[in-house]
Amino acid sequence: MKAIFAVIAIATSGIAGTAVANAEYQYGWMTGALPGTELVAANVVRKPAFIGDKSEQAQAMDQATSALNSDYCEKKGTSFIADPKIIIFDKGIGEWMVGGICR
Repeated sequence: MKAIFAVIAIATSGIAGTAVANAEYQYGWMTGALPGTELVAANVVRKPAFIGDKSEQAQAMDQATSALNSDYCEKKGTSFIADPKIIIFDKGIGEWMVGGICR
C-alpha cells in the first residue's frame, strides 16, 4: 500500500509530456521523484484509453522508461529500473503507474 501512495505522490508533483508512438496511439505522462528517496515514477495515459491488458503494461513501461531516463536518470549517468511492486493499473482513470529507481 505504501508503494501505491508513493507513486501517487511522485506522479502528482513532476514533469508532464506527450508522444505519438505510432498512428494508433498517443501517449501522455507525468513524471516525478519522491523527495528524500531514490524513487522516481511516471503515470502513463493513452488515446485510445488503456483498459488494463498485460500488453498495455509493456507499452506503458516503454513510455515510462523513456520519460524517466530523460527526466531523471540520464543526468546521473544511470538508467531507469522498474520495481514490479510499483507497476499498477488504475481502472478509475485508465492509467498505468510505473515506479522504480535510477541505477
